Amino acid sequence: MGKCCSVCDSGGERERQTLPQQKTSFTSNQLHSSGSQHKPKLEKSSEKGLFTRPGNNGSHEIVRTIPYSKQLEVDEGKIHCLFAKYKDDTEDAILADGMEKFCQDLGVDPTEFVVLVLAWKFNTSQMCRFTKQEFIDGCKAVRADSIKGLQNKLPELEEEVTNDTEKFKDLYRFTFKFGLDVEDGQRALPVNIAVALWKLIFSKNMPGVMDRWFAYLKQREVRGISRDTWNMFYNFTESIESDFSNYDDSEAWPSLFDDFVENEREKNDSIKGDEAEERHENGLIKEF
Repeated sequence: MGKCCSVCDSGGERERQTLPQQKTSFTSNQLHSSGSQHKPKLEKSSEKGLFTRPGNNGSHEIVRTIPYSKQLEVDEGKIHCLFAKYKDDTEDAILADGMEKFCQDLGVDPTEFVVLVLAWKFNTSQMCRFTKQEFIDGCKAVRADSIKGLQNKLPELEEEVTNDTEKFKDLYRFTFKFGLDVEDGQRALPVNIAVALWKLIFSKNMPGVMDRWFAYLKQREVRGISRDTWNMFYNFTESIESDFSNYDDSEAWPSLFDDFVENEREKNDSIKGDEAEERHENGLIKEF
C-alpha cells in the first residue's frame, strides 16, 4: 500500500479506523432565496465575499458562504465519476493508494500543507481516507468537479487559512480530530503523530519554540497529547515570549507547559552561569 502522507508513515503499524463525520453547512443558497420579513437582513461586510448578520447585541456574526462571483455551477455526475476513479476496490471510500494517486494527479505531495487544508475543507474524518459523502460534499463546497478545477482552487484555499487567523485556528483544532483514531478508543494523539502534525500545520510559519518543545517531549518520554494540551499549545506559541519571561504558571496552562518552561529556564540559567564564569576566567587571564 502506498504512503499517503508523512503523518501516517510516522504512525508505524497503527491501523486507521473510520471516525464520526462532522456536518458542515453552507448558507450560499439561503442568500439567493427570497427573504422573509422574519429573517434578519444580511449586510455586506468589509471582508470580500462575506456577509454579516446583525446580532442581538449589535455585533455582526460572519456567515460562512461563497462569494457571488465565485458561485460556479458544478456537475455532481462528474464528481461521482472523479470519486470512482480513486475509490478502493474493497469499500466505497478513497483509501491510501487512491489518495496517493489523487495527490499525484493534483500535482501535490501528500505531505504538503495544502493537502491538510483540502482535508479540512472536505471535513474529512480521518487521515488517508475520503468517504464518498465527504468527497462529494467537499467538491461541492469548493465548487470544483474536476482535477483541473481542484488544482485551480488550491492556491485560494491555502491563502484562505494563511491570511485569516480565525480560519487557521479552526484548521488547527480540526487537525487534532483528524489525527485521532477514536474507533480504537483514542482520546489523545500518540506523541509521534502529534509531532508530525505540528510540523505540518506550522510548516508555513514555524514558531521558534518548536525544536525545544519537541526535544522536551522526547526527553520526558511523553506518550500522548491531549486535546486540551493541543489546543492550548497554539495559544502558548502566540502569547509567550521566546525566553518565557511573560509565562505565569499561576495561569490556567496545562501542567506539561509548566514543567517545560521550568526545564527551559533552568537550561537558560545554566548557560548564563557558564558564560559568566567564562568571562570571569578570561578577565583573570588578561590581568595576569
